[in-house]
Amino acid sequence: MAAMSTTPLGAQSSLLSGNSSYGTPNGGLQFFGVTGFLGWQSVFNPQSGFLPNAQNLKGDATYGGSAAGGWSRRTEKGSFSVMYVGGYTGQVRYTNLSALNHLVTFSGSKKLSGKWNWGFSGTTGISTYDQLLFSPTLFSSVAAAPGSFDDLAAAVLTGKYNNDQLASLLTGAPMIESPERTLFFGNRIFTTSLATTLGYAATRRLTINFSSNASQVRHLNDGNRQDGPQYAYLLARATEGSADVAISYSLSPRTQLGVDLTANRGFSQLQQAYTTRATASINRTMGTHWFAQAHAGAGKMISLTSLYPVHIGSTPVYGGSLGYRTYAHTLLGAYDASLGQSYGAGAAKSTMINAAWNWNRPGLNWGLGANYMRMQFQGGLFGDVNGWRAGLGVSRRLSGHMTVQTGYMFAAYSSHSSLAPYKSAQHGVQLSVQWTPRNVEKR
Repeated sequence: MAAMSTTPLGAQSSLLSGNSSYGTPNGGLQFFGVTGFLGWQSVFNPQSGFLPNAQNLKGDATYGGSAAGGWSRRTEKGSFSVMYVGGYTGQVRYTNLSALNHLVTFSGSKKLSGKWNWGFSGTTGISTYDQLLFSPTLFSSVAAAPGSFDDLAAAVLTGKYNNDQLASLLTGAPMIESPERTLFFGNRIFTTSLATTLGYAATRRLTINFSSNASQVRHLNDGNRQDGPQYAYLLARATEGSADVAISYSLSPRTQLGVDLTANRGFSQLQQAYTTRATASINRTMGTHWFAQAHAGAGKMISLTSLYPVHIGSTPVYGGSLGYRTYAHTLLGAYDASLGQSYGAGAAKSTMINAAWNWNRPGLNWGLGANYMRMQFQGGLFGDVNGWRAGLGVSRRLSGHMTVQTGYMFAAYSSHSSLAPYKSAQHGVQLSVQWTPRNVEKR
């Protein structure tokens, strides 16, 4: 479950419950809907010197909205879709931090022959930390996506998609979900990424997938007013690229074995480095409600240039994921200890924890959702860096076209190194109303 989301995270189209009606277009040109929201956020900065002019920074009310549309075409041998989400997040007290958010995503696939398949995807967008606070995580969006247990297990464990919404979520180019991004690149960032995959079905049981990904993150200024709060940042930009080979063999319809080899390269003004990883995995579907995955292996870092000493070398990598779905409940969780690039800013040991729960009983108009994600970097340029966020949301479907959502979110990030010591925490509440011209699909 390492794939990232291509849902419209860049414009606050939905709250943390992940119950968004925006999805892959069914065909042709479509308008997906509009969202409006009101909220409040608190700001707590123990080391306010990191934020110039941020002494005694108070809480603020927020407001805004977004709209989404897209186009797609499907044939027997392939598909292509593109979606744009545009929005605005306004600050009542600190108007300097008001900003437009944009996100463009596209994806496509083509069946080259009976054994070969090719796919690609990309994202580009402008977003702020305030927008990130209430965007759903990948896990919360997957947990809320409609579909059966078999659809969910097949998509997560084997990459076989019988559900368009799950396919759009799990095959997209990466998006940044952790609050740590603000420590590296500031409040407002530009992100772009491209990914491509080539799959070969050697037999009915044996498949080989080749994939590659490239991404870049850039800092953007916080408006034109220099007398208002301005977020500082450590890097103006960073670039990352990776290549991966994954081999999967199906022992039975419920059990698969896999081997994965990944090479990663990061570029920034502070460091250039390679990381490589090799892991073996086992996937298992247990009964009619549970599925699990476990993997273990080793990783190694090779530093090319670095302004600061880094000592990582070889390290074990391991992790696992667990999924559960019933008539009304979906629960997803994952833990991953690995070695990679900190958004291209520098190589480090990384630990990631993701969890999401969704309750949506068919036939009822109420829904509940909760999520938690934590990312930690160790041994890199910035020492021990932590970022996490968690939240709870409630949704109410007023009609087939309109949904009201409300939620609470808490997020924090910190660095304990002498290079960039910093701590920050923020929480907030938000009320959102979403309208779509087509009926919202129930799970």
